[in-house]
Amino acid sequence: MKAKRKNFRSFFTRIGAGFLAFWLAVMAMFTVLVSQQRAELMLSDMESKSNRLMGEDTDILLDPSTYDTTDETELRRRLSKAVFIADSTDPPNLQIVETAITDLNTGDILQSNRWWLELIEGENLYRVDMSGQPHEVCETILAGVGVAEKNIESLPEMTFEVWADSVPGYRDDAYLKSITIKPTKNVGGTWEPTGEVRMVECTYDAVQMKNLPLKTMTCSGIMYPRPNGATTEQIAASLSSPARQALREWAENPSGPNSSQTVEKPWLVRTYRRQIKYCPFAESHYVFVSYAAEGYPLKASLPVLIPVWAFSLALALFCAAVLSYALLRVWRRQERVEQVRRETTAALAHELKTPLSVLSATAELLGDRLAPEKQAHYLSVIQAQARRMDDSVRQMLELSRLENGVQALRRTEFSLTELVQERLPAALPADSSRRTEITAEGELTVCADRALLARALDAILENAVQHTPEGGGITVCLADGICAVTNTGEAIPAEALPHLWEAYYQADPSRSTRGSGLGLSIAKTVFDLHGYACGAENTENGPKFWFRFAEK
Repeated sequence: MKAKRKNFRSFFTRIGAGFLAFWLAVMAMFTVLVSQQRAELMLSDMESKSNRLMGEDTDILLDPSTYDTTDETELRRRLSKAVFIADSTDPPNLQIVETAITDLNTGDILQSNRWWLELIEGENLYRVDMSGQPHEVCETILAGVGVAEKNIESLPEMTFEVWADSVPGYRDDAYLKSITIKPTKNVGGTWEPTGEVRMVECTYDAVQMKNLPLKTMTCSGIMYPRPNGATTEQIAASLSSPARQALREWAENPSGPNSSQTVEKPWLVRTYRRQIKYCPFAESHYVFVSYAAEGYPLKASLPVLIPVWAFSLALALFCAAVLSYALLRVWRRQERVEQVRRETTAALAHELKTPLSVLSATAELLGDRLAPEKQAHYLSVIQAQARRMDDSVRQMLELSRLENGVQALRRTEFSLTELVQERLPAALPADSSRRTEITAEGELTVCADRALLARALDAILENAVQHTPEGGGITVCLADGICAVTNTGEAIPAEALPHLWEAYYQADPSRSTRGSGLGLSIAKTVFDLHGYACGAENTENGPKFWFRFAEK
């Protein structure tokens, strides 16, 4: 079964999957460590805010020297004013803070962040419960009063349709029904209406508002937890988030005095809670001051984590691509080696098959009663085929020794010109009509293994002789540190040039009637052992084989 050919994509898919798994494991550990560190910083910040709230701020608020302790109405009004508008220095929804003051005896909520909007009607000030209003209503109000806007060019005129509910001696509450918006534009320092009118419906319980009077009011002010550097949309999302609503619910419903706890939730979320019972007021009443904060360290660490994730992922993919390319080159080289091995095996089998067949047939003929002269002829055939097989095996062993480094180089200094002049005549048959020519720039001396270099030179010269027709010419040129052998004859096919140095490779098997196909492979191995570059190319005069024995 033929193996499926691999490509870069197949290697990259497997290696990339491994790198991705490793990247995920490392980044998960890194993310946990960074988020854990940020969680500890958040917790420290929460405790610091809590200490300040439970200490100086509350002491000042409940300082008996600043109010009449017998006037319960005055104290209730004092405690209902939002003074603990604390929030994190982190961007919105990374750390949220909620505070509340509750009357321990009656359960009344004296102060909470739910009343962050104040409306006015004449001389009466109303607080609006915003805990049930959606994000869109909160954003409309915040945008209408210019929250988070640095350069205000236009502001709408807002009127609120509300149900009013007054608690004598305590506070005046209002519940939103709708908001009417009339945009205005600043023209020459004067705010002028644009003529547009838009109405936003609010969330309310119609049954609860059934007996309350409906009034129209304007905005007096807003007091909301202030996330630093947030946009109107981000602030609205923070004020209406389920997480803030849950914290507010806990802060408004205290359970026990003088308690604090830290809760760790999934994804490293930290929640810190604290409540304390404070001094009596109005003779028999006590108040609970509650603090709750929740931080999201993973979300807070994203500005640091995202660049690290992106850079490390790009680096991992780059390394996977480099390794995939390197392995692809190794695989292709091994595939080529395996292909050469198969071709070599097939060529060697073919090389030995002919002499073995001749030996077998000749041996059978010798078994017959033959004339002495025929026996002598057949014996000479057997000897010739045996020599041919012996030459093939010897060349195979020689190539193997050279490739495995078994045969060490014995370098000596000698004249390459003299070696060429010696080996070129020896490569020509006795009755050859081929012309030869040697051109050299003096007596060129090299430091090499003379025997091996002679073997490589013989291979190139024999190859030239085999492919030079009778009457053709062979030229050996030694110049500029290059020894080049050029012969007249047909050009070598372009696709065959890269493979000429491989064992048993023949550009055109029909042209080769002599040789074992190992000569050029042995020559290439000898050149590699000496560190000589070699190559083959077609020229105007015919094919040329060369090797560089010295730098120019």
